Amino acid sequence: MNIEEAMQREMKIFQKEISKASDSIYGVLISHLYIDHLLDRIIIASTVNDSGLTGKGGLSFSSKIKLAFALSGIAPQLADSLNKLNSIRNDCAHEFGHEISQEKIDKLGRTLGSDYKRILDEHPKIGVAAVAPFAWHICGQMLHATLHQEGCE
Repeated sequence: MNIEEAMQREMKIFQKEISKASDSIYGVLISHLYIDHLLDRIIIASTVNDSGLTGKGGLSFSSKIKLAFALSGIAPQLADSLNKLNSIRNDCAHEFGHEISQEKIDKLGRTLGSDYKRILDEHPKIGVAAVAPFAWHICGQMLHATLHQEGCE
């Protein structure tokens, strides 16, 4: 299967799950879970034996980012995006009643380079809900990197 077909197939699965998100915080949590799954896949594809690095009891999300960066050469910009999304997720998961700040969204968005302005232009005036299109874009980038690491061309 070529990478475009695999992207379409897998994005349908992600879109089905993300469509359940009723607010931006839930969207961040689903996106984070999906990216964690993709990081596991990169680690598995890049090692002879994942030796408990993935799944329950495995590495933390931030450690998986570092390992995936070292093993597969995910772009530094993508690694930065993943770390910023992880920071937002941690705030949402560990602070009751947390509201995502526009500053955090802008920091996340700026990791996307030229795509930041394009996404803002496509989604004007959405405030803190802006985290969703940035998170989805990052999921797409991460899926592409994962499929490439798994051998899709």
